[in-house]
Amino acid sequence: MAKNLLLLIILYSTMTWAQKSAQPVVDIYAKTMNETATEDPVRALKIADSLAKIAKTPELKAKSYLLTANIYMFQYKLGRSVKYGEMAREVLSKTDNYELQARTLGLLAENYGTLKLYEKAEKCLDEGLKTADKIKDPVKKALVQSRFCTALAQYKPEKALDYHFKALEYLSKIPTDSQNVGHHYQEIGSFYFTTKKYKLSKEYYLKAINILPKGTITMAFAQNGLGEVLLEEKNYSEAEKIFLKTLEFAEKSQNTGMKNLVAQCLADLYDETKQYQKASFYRKMNAKTNAKLAGGISYYVAKDNNKIEKEKNKYASWNNTKNIVIGIASLFLLSLIIVFIINKKKQQEEYKKFKSIIDHYKEKEEYVLETQIITSDRDEIEKEEEKIVEEMDSENKQTDIAINKETEAKILEQLEHFEKDEVYNNSYISLSFLATEFNTNIRYISYVVKKHKGVDFKSYINKLRINYIIHKLNTSPKYRKYKVGALAEECGFSSHSKFTTIFKSITGISPSTFISFIEQEEAKRAKK
Repeated sequence: MAKNLLLLIILYSTMTWAQKSAQPVVDIYAKTMNETATEDPVRALKIADSLAKIAKTPELKAKSYLLTANIYMFQYKLGRSVKYGEMAREVLSKTDNYELQARTLGLLAENYGTLKLYEKAEKCLDEGLKTADKIKDPVKKALVQSRFCTALAQYKPEKALDYHFKALEYLSKIPTDSQNVGHHYQEIGSFYFTTKKYKLSKEYYLKAINILPKGTITMAFAQNGLGEVLLEEKNYSEAEKIFLKTLEFAEKSQNTGMKNLVAQCLADLYDETKQYQKASFYRKMNAKTNAKLAGGISYYVAKDNNKIEKEKNKYASWNNTKNIVIGIASLFLLSLIIVFIINKKKQQEEYKKFKSIIDHYKEKEEYVLETQIITSDRDEIEKEEEKIVEEMDSENKQTDIAINKETEAKILEQLEHFEKDEVYNNSYISLSFLATEFNTNIRYISYVVKKHKGVDFKSYINKLRINYIIHKLNTSPKYRKYKVGALAEECGFSSHSKFTTIFKSITGISPSTFISFIEQEEAKRAKK
C-alpha cells in the first residue's frame, strides 16, 4: 500500500535532521530525533515542547512541532501526530521554506494513510508534489518529487504509469540512485505485463535487473516478472531457470509471499509442459504457503493426481482385458457421482450458514454470531500479552480485579468509540496499543472486554473485523471484486491466509464462497 511507501518520505525527513548544522540549536533537533526519541520518548517530547517555546523563527517553531509529530507517530499515537503536523503546516504556510513544507505534508500523508483517511492522504501528496517543485536545491527537489510520485502511483492506479515515468524523469536529474530507479522499472514492467504488453514488460524488467542491487526483494520481483513474460512467450527452459533462482532467494530470505508467488508460477510452467508430477509438487507448496486455504489443498492435489493418472494411462500398456477397463470406468463414474453428492450437500450446508448470518443481521444489526467466535493464528506479541493477562488472572482467581466502576465505565466508553471509529481495522492493534491509547493497563482492558463483550481480546478484534468486512461485501459491490489479499488488508489482517482461516472459523464458509452466495442473492432479486 501507499502508506508503506510514504515511509520513504518520512525517512528523508529524519535523515535531513541528522545532518550536522552550524547552529547548535539545530543539532538538538537531530539528537532528539535520532537518539532521545528511541531511548526516552517522554523526555524527547519535553525537549520538543521546550524548543517550541524558545523558538525565535517560524521555521524553528515548525521544526519543534514536526519533531513532536514524528515522536507520536513512532508511538502509533496518530491522532496526536496529526495535530502537531497540522500545527507545523499552519506555521510554515507563512514562510517560503518549501523543503520543510514538503516534509510536513509527507508526514501528514503517512498518518492519514495509516488511519485509512485516504482522501486526505491523497490531497497531502498532491500538495506535497506541487510544493516540492518550489525547492531551490535541484538534488533535494528531484529526490522529494520522485518520492511523492512513488506514493501517488499507489493511490491513483489509473495514473500509476504516468507517475512512475515522471519519477524517473526527476531521478535522472540527480546522481544515480539504482535502488529507486530500479524500483520504478520493475513497477513499469509489472504494469505492462498486466496489460499484456509483453514486449515492453520484458524490456523494463531487464532494465530493472541490470540496475538493481542483487539480493534485494525488488530484484526478486523483477526476476520473477521476467520469468512470467518468458512463460507467456513459451520460452520454458529460460523461465524455469529464473523461477528456480527466485525460489532459492525466497527460501533463503524466508519470504513466504515470494515463495508462494514463485511456486504458483512453477506449477503453471510444469502444467504447460505436461510435467504433472512437478506441477503437483509446486501446487502443494503453493497450497501450504497459503496456510490451508479453504478447499485449496484438496482441489489442487485432486486436479494434479488426475493429470498424473492420465499421463500414466497414455503411455501404459494396453494389455488389460475389456472387463477390467469397464470395471475401472464404472468405479470412476461411481466416484464422480459420490463426489458430486458430497459437494452438493456441502454447498447446501454452507448456504444455510450464509443465510443464518444474513438473518442474524436483520434481527440484531450484526452479522457475526457470538457462538461461532474462534480465535485462530495469533502473532507472537499477542500471544505474549494474553499469556501475561492469563498469569495475572490466575494469581487472583479468589479475588475480584481491583478496578473501580468509574475506570471500568471509562474503558467501556473508550471501546465504544474504538468500535465506532473502526480503528480495529488497523493491523497494529494490540492490547498494549490500546492500553497506551486508553491510558490504562492491558489487564483492565482484557477484563472489561471479557465481562462486557463475552470473549477474549483477540476474538473480540476478529469479530469486529469480520463483521466489518461482511457488511462491506453485503452492501458494496466493489468489495466483491477485491482479491482476498485486498480484503484482508482492508480489515487489518497481516495476510490473506490468516484472514481466510479466521473468516471460515467464524462464519463456517470461505470468503470466496460467501461472495458467490451474495452474488446469487443479488441475481435472484434482479429477476423479480
